[in-house]
Amino acid sequence: MHFLCAVSNIRTMRNSLLTLSIVVIALGMVVVVTHDARAETPLVDKVENAMRSTKPGWRFTRGIFNGPPPLVPRQRPLVAEAWDHTFKGGKRESVEAMIFQVDSSTYAKVSLSPVREGKVATGWNVERFKIGDEGYLATFKNGGRFQIQFRKGTIVVTVSSYLFPLVGRFAQIIAAEIDTP
Repeated sequence: MHFLCAVSNIRTMRNSLLTLSIVVIALGMVVVVTHDARAETPLVDKVENAMRSTKPGWRFTRGIFNGPPPLVPRQRPLVAEAWDHTFKGGKRESVEAMIFQVDSSTYAKVSLSPVREGKVATGWNVERFKIGDEGYLATFKNGGRFQIQFRKGTIVVTVSSYLFPLVGRFAQIIAAEIDTP
């Protein structure tokens, strides 16, 4: 009888140790992910503060990244945001921005290769745009939508809106906040 109790106790201890090990590993992964996300926060904070001071009255809503897999390894999304402003008369303006970080400037170049090579959806026209280390302006069907994609150092940015002046201004504000080594 004592032997069966001892075997049962050993099994219970083994299961408890396995459960504890899984919990410790899971917590370690959460800490690593949280640490990585916090390491990228200063740029997002700088961009948001610059937007608030440059564009008072604009509000932002953070979004969820939902898109195709990245072209380069270890592409980390820093933020997806929609900035909007409503005038007293009810007219609304909005701009969407996505900021990513990659491991090297070479990977940043690769991430812009589809737009650089003109591999875009039907209806879009792409031309070079002077911003950051490399930039492109994409225009949809006679100006129905505008998008600027650029890279600066290891940061890759996409800004889009239905108004070109907004896209240009927001892209310039973001670019000014990106520190390059």
